[in-house]
Amino acid sequence: MATVEAAERPQRPRLRPGPGSLAGLTNQDIDWPIRVAAMNALQHLVRQHGEVLSWDVIDRGFTYQGETLNFANRARGIFWPRHMRETALSIKTTVPRQGREARYDDLRSNEGFQYRFQGTDVASRDNRRLVRGMEWDVPLIYFYGIEPGAYRPIWPVYISEANPAELSFTVVSAAPDAEVLTPGLHTADPKLLSLERRYATVQMKKRLHQAAFRQHVLRAYSRRCAVCRFPRPELLDAAHILPDRDERGRPEVSNGLSLCKLHHGAFDADLLGIRPDGIIEIAPRLLAERDGPTLEYGLKGFAGKALSILPEAPVHRPRREYLKARYERFREAG
Repeated sequence: MATVEAAERPQRPRLRPGPGSLAGLTNQDIDWPIRVAAMNALQHLVRQHGEVLSWDVIDRGFTYQGETLNFANRARGIFWPRHMRETALSIKTTVPRQGREARYDDLRSNEGFQYRFQGTDVASRDNRRLVRGMEWDVPLIYFYGIEPGAYRPIWPVYISEANPAELSFTVVSAAPDAEVLTPGLHTADPKLLSLERRYATVQMKKRLHQAAFRQHVLRAYSRRCAVCRFPRPELLDAAHILPDRDERGRPEVSNGLSLCKLHHGAFDADLLGIRPDGIIEIAPRLLAERDGPTLEYGLKGFAGKALSILPEAPVHRPRREYLKARYERFREAG
């Protein structure tokens, strides 16, 4: 099995977990009960507050044996509560506020997230905890910065490789429904498990991309629906004006609209259209229907009205050419 000392030898610049490390070595993780408590508590927070958490929510911590422990630390990227003796609990990257530099640079590779060492020595206290977690294949929590003060927690993640030459670890994700809370469960073929984690990591990057897009769009629209000004973020979406599959459909705020679930659904179904000048239209086939107040006031009542809210920054407002292309699709749908 690779060790910290081995990582420092020039002839072996990369550290990877050995084949045996995927065969039940989580039994060595004496910190497992704390890890279980943290991940269960984090699942509850995400269900309660959504997939992107503010630092204030994360900083509340979780309860373990009647005591409150932290998930992470504001100043440190690699973190473990004082009760954890062997490995880390979480890693964190931040989006710095304007004028500040990021302490960690989670450069991405095709294989996973590249997470920077703390300092330059793989054998330092913080890095050694991640090396040990790699060797034992223990699951960690990754607080991935979406915007200043906001994080998308990812769990379970694993350290798949340490690269001292590049001063970084490679972090991979497991499938969201992967069972991680029973020690000694890694009995699958290591190659198959590696492939599954690579695939899960690619999918996670796509979800992070969408989470960041949503966060930026909702903030630009003051976390209200652009049609009806509905103010609950839990029921708001970042709707693409031009879809991802369109070569112009880039993940920028000017290609997005903050819409409540009702108006997002109507927009995607081409029942609600938005002209290039920002005026709302309702499909004739929907205008001809007669039903209850949701249809009459929630949809038909907005026909001919302008969008109720737009971003303050002109660069974030919907691009006219994007609205024009989408409006043409709406008109063709009839």
